[in-house]
Amino acid sequence: MEVEFVMIKVSVVMATFNDESTIRESIESVLRQTFEHWELLVVDDGSSDTTASIVERIAAKDARVRLIQMSRNGGSGAARNEGIRVASGTYIAVLDADDLALEDRLSVQVDVMESNPDLVAVASQIAEFGPWGGPVVSAWSTEDSAVQRRQFEYKMPIPHPSTMFRAETIKSVGGYDENCRRAQDFALFLKLRDLRVRCLPEVLVHYRTDRPVSFKYVRRNQQYADLAMTRHRLSLMGHDEADIPTEPRWSAATEIRALKSWLVRSTRERLSHR
Repeated sequence: MEVEFVMIKVSVVMATFNDESTIRESIESVLRQTFEHWELLVVDDGSSDTTASIVERIAAKDARVRLIQMSRNGGSGAARNEGIRVASGTYIAVLDADDLALEDRLSVQVDVMESNPDLVAVASQIAEFGPWGGPVVSAWSTEDSAVQRRQFEYKMPIPHPSTMFRAETIKSVGGYDENCRRAQDFALFLKLRDLRVRCLPEVLVHYRTDRPVSFKYVRRNQQYADLAMTRHRLSLMGHDEADIPTEPRWSAATEIRALKSWLVRSTRERLSHR
């Protein structure tokens, strides 16, 4: 009997750690995609709950789903890098293990990437939801000039939870910075700062969040964002890796930036609940 060969166009990479309460729903959102030529690489970053067994049961019924287990907990950046390393798709689509992809997510983003060979990444608006309510739709810039301006200003240009990357590009820059246990998405986009990325106006991913956001959470993210910036700049200056910091450090400037970010996010949350 002749076996039909199916080309994998998109590798969906899902890093997970103790997500037993949400991961089945996230995987099912991939199974419902209208686009058919995908694989789902679920990278278990050392979970201690039933996450792995849930994925194994789903994978036993659908060969497109594959469980990859890390030998130790290395953070979501390291887990995503492992998924990227073994991915066979032309494109890498990020989906967290507590988020949901709308049915046409892959189809829409593949069409955009195929029509724009100079793009290295495309994202979409996201709709935040959680026990607090939702969905609340984001308002990321969609004009290419505005996105490029954010890149030049060292800001997140597009929302990472809904991003599809060109695989050859993300592999060529070394993937995520594994020293950034948080803000690894920001660290990655710093590597792509001189390349073209885009954000679409439609919502393609529902993004699960906690509200209200805590100052402790924002401060820790800011510390790692500052670490990412420091590592990026020193690397560009030609410093040896051994001389580049690998741990976040406290500073008054970081504290001020964190406070400003927390105030902005808290205000936005309150306004979106009205």
